[in-house]
Amino acid sequence: MVHLTGEPVDFQVPESFNLTEYLVDRHVTSGLGDRLAYIQAESGRSVTYAQLHERINRAGNVLLDIGVEMEDRVAIILPDSIEYVEVLLGAIRVGAQPVLLSTLESKQFYEFVLGDCRAKALVVHANLLEKVRDATDRLGRLRKVIAVGGSGIGKALSYEELIKNASGNLQPERLHKDDFCYWQYSSGTTGPPKGVIHYQHDPLYSCESYYRHVLKESRNDVNFSTSKIFFAYGLGNSVWAPLYFGASTVLMSGPPDPEFVLKSIERFRVTLFFSVPVFYSRALAHVDSRGATSFNLDSVRYCVSAGEALPAPIYHKWKQTFGKDILDGIGTTEMCHIFVSNRPDKIRPGTSGVVVPGYEVKLVDEQMKEVNYGEPGRMLVKGGSVAAMYWRRYEKTREHFLGEWFYTGDLYVADEEGYFVHMGRADDLIKSGGVWVSPVEVESAILSHHAVVECAVVQAYTPDGLGRPKAHVVLKAGYSASDELAEEIKRHVMMRLGVGYKVPAWVIFTSDLPKTPTGKIQRFKLREQPPHAVSA
Repeated sequence: MVHLTGEPVDFQVPESFNLTEYLVDRHVTSGLGDRLAYIQAESGRSVTYAQLHERINRAGNVLLDIGVEMEDRVAIILPDSIEYVEVLLGAIRVGAQPVLLSTLESKQFYEFVLGDCRAKALVVHANLLEKVRDATDRLGRLRKVIAVGGSGIGKALSYEELIKNASGNLQPERLHKDDFCYWQYSSGTTGPPKGVIHYQHDPLYSCESYYRHVLKESRNDVNFSTSKIFFAYGLGNSVWAPLYFGASTVLMSGPPDPEFVLKSIERFRVTLFFSVPVFYSRALAHVDSRGATSFNLDSVRYCVSAGEALPAPIYHKWKQTFGKDILDGIGTTEMCHIFVSNRPDKIRPGTSGVVVPGYEVKLVDEQMKEVNYGEPGRMLVKGGSVAAMYWRRYEKTREHFLGEWFYTGDLYVADEEGYFVHMGRADDLIKSGGVWVSPVEVESAILSHHAVVECAVVQAYTPDGLGRPKAHVVLKAGYSASDELAEEIKRHVMMRLGVGYKVPAWVIFTSDLPKTPTGKIQRFKLREQPPHAVSA
């Protein structure tokens, strides 16, 4: 039966503390205040730990001055920046609860979420004020709006003016380890977003489990994450872990352009690089288009992937191109970070790896009975970083938070060596020819074709109601959609997988795939589209 436990993690936090003390204060008081904390990739602007400490205090005082109190929610809509970090930690320092939101959402999303979390204050980039204008006009609980990156506009106050005049001294609010600490909203791959609330001790647990035991992070590391801070994966990579270990971090405000990212890795001597499968694929396509590898990644100790399963062809091509392994893993917003991962000495391409120290994982069937090795099952995970609940989502909370266990919604198969292979989300599995088919397996086969940069495979049906896989394919530069290429891709899948029911009945060429702001493909949107086959 599949029920696996990672090595134990011996870590205890005190009953009363403030997370910012662990992340910043202790480095300053131990004489490491001059160490580089952050550098902005676009501008080269940087802050030391001592400077960050003062700016967090100033940000906290700004929030107090506008009336933010203990347990009030402070929504943040900012690009990755030093200001983001200081507002986030300033809110925690005064006992408020930051709500981390993407900069890429719609007006409707912002109005829904700001009302759902009952935010008392909003800190937003000046360029996004228009997107939140309706919400700020209609929501009575939202008392103050602070704009970063511009003078106060309308009702918005200027962050730069406020922080310049704020005091740099602020004692942290004493909090219980089980106090609510911060909020994130699920990425919405299967429907409306859900508010996920984490305890104050959760980030420390993920640092002591994944980052210490898998990556062996230290103060000598330089982190760089293309995944943004609002995303649980990016939050851990750019805030919790580097600050906990006294490391340095490169922040990038803009989208992950392959040329800029690869040059930044070289320029800032990045040692831990974090991204998602779609970026690794697009970076490789970018290198191919240049005709030669002109990027030096020698400083990198480990590349990491999460968010979605990393197809084996992308791993092998990255290794061949740059000589670097990619440690693929799985984490969720609800678990704070990664809990199953490949390790430097345990890499098996095409798998999510093995259980991370400090966690337990089991696979169960629909009756909650543990399945055998080699059988697909629903993934349940247990560990000290699990969130408290889904805010105001009672039924969803009961469905996923099962006592000590959290149901991720993923289907996996495990082998007897403890490696987990992702079969897709429980609602993404495909029925073809009466047999269940993993979309991840078919996607991996398609991605190994030389013309393909990205793809997604979903359930579709023939006119007479028979279920078959449907592939949505993004081509590399220099290739054009055609019936001939669609048939070539089908033959390629047949050669790789060897059975006809796994071959897509339809190959749909598209310029892009619908994604969440975290980069996850929204397959439910593709399922809603009619097949309209390109080839017979």
